[in-house]
Amino acid sequence: MVFGRFLLVLCVFLAPLRALAAPADLPSLYFVCAAASEAAYSGELPELLRTRLTAAGWQIASYETPGHKGTVGRFFHMVRRSEDGGETHLIAFPGTERGSDVWTDLRLGRAAFGGTTPAEFLAMRDARVTDRKETPLVHRGFLDYCQAALFTDVLPAYGNRTAGEVIADELRAHPAAQVLLTGHSLGGAAAVLAAARLSDMGVPAEQLVVTTFGAPAVGNAAFVRRYEGRFTLHRVVMRGDPMKDVLAAPLGFQQFGEREAWMPARSVAKFPHAMMVYVDAAIRQLYDAYGGDNAYLFLMGLPNRTEGRTLYALPIETELDEALAEDAPYMTAVLRDALHVRNAAVVCAASGGGLSEDYLLSGLEEHLAAARAAGAEQMVAYRIAGAKIRDAHETYRLTLERAVYDMDGNLIAAGSHSARTGTLTPIETVLYLFAQD
Repeated sequence: MVFGRFLLVLCVFLAPLRALAAPADLPSLYFVCAAASEAAYSGELPELLRTRLTAAGWQIASYETPGHKGTVGRFFHMVRRSEDGGETHLIAFPGTERGSDVWTDLRLGRAAFGGTTPAEFLAMRDARVTDRKETPLVHRGFLDYCQAALFTDVLPAYGNRTAGEVIADELRAHPAAQVLLTGHSLGGAAAVLAAARLSDMGVPAEQLVVTTFGAPAVGNAAFVRRYEGRFTLHRVVMRGDPMKDVLAAPLGFQQFGEREAWMPARSVAKFPHAMMVYVDAAIRQLYDAYGGDNAYLFLMGLPNRTEGRTLYALPIETELDEALAEDAPYMTAVLRDALHVRNAAVVCAASGGGLSEDYLLSGLEEHLAAARAAGAEQMVAYRIAGAKIRDAHETYRLTLERAVYDMDGNLIAAGSHSARTGTLTPIETVLYLFAQD
């Protein structure tokens, strides 16, 4: 099974790379990379994201292999081809979630970093470490993780090359192409080291774009001097996230790259290092950048698909705890865009009320007339309710209610789903509940 996944990854890279259809601005880049970094984990939200990404045209392959001293290297390779022939290639490394990952994090020794081939990489790693100021030194566990993922296993069918060699060869052969590397925490550290390795293999700086979330420093001052400027590094740090400084004192490591400081939302401020909080902030920034319209579609697909029904959507109502007030506009925007992705076409009511009984009694005919004029097959109404769970800090129960009507005004379907926040942010919980509907 591992061999099959690896073969798929290599086959994707061996196909000629066309021009990268990269995100055109930083909010879009951060959103794509945050979603991919979360999707690289296991769990309900990552599984939901992978399902939505696949449905929206992303090809996703995963690979893992045992490495040095119990380390297991893992990465996801995502490719999306646009209608004009452009491609987005993205490699996401998962962060700490297994026992082997914890062991990787705790291997705090320093290893020498350098070389231009996988054989030289290993020889340098195993060389005696000195404290000479000109020697790049990196976290031994992070190095073994990156090394295992991309630069250790070889396949005879591909000329005894590693995945990293295939990636480097393809990028050098197609100068217009780029690869996006991303990850959270341990995954972000691996992304930085992978970019440094690819740079040493001759890939130009303009072809390597790294975006990390809550990642620790990976190397000493000599490492920073050698690799700063040899790839683009966007280093996203949430306020209150302690990981950014965790290795500075014990190992003398330094951060570098373009630092992007983010603030957690009030509803999730107790979890500043969690990847879900970075995804939440990336969603908010993208909706802010796009004026609240169709931001979700940038990653998840295009509207007016051929599948599904043509719907007339009533205004989405909310009944939320005061602490969730700043989340409400993003919840409704994400839900509206998710409707666009699922259905052939969605016509949103210009005004009026939504699911409440009082409004439906007085305004149903007006909405039905507008729905018929729009050629809708059904009319749908949603309400998002949310209240704080007693004695649980920053944890809420959200409920998504839905009612569906035919064009004669008959109620033909209704449903309600609830879930707690905690492992998901309020915005992400709305997407989760919609997926259960």
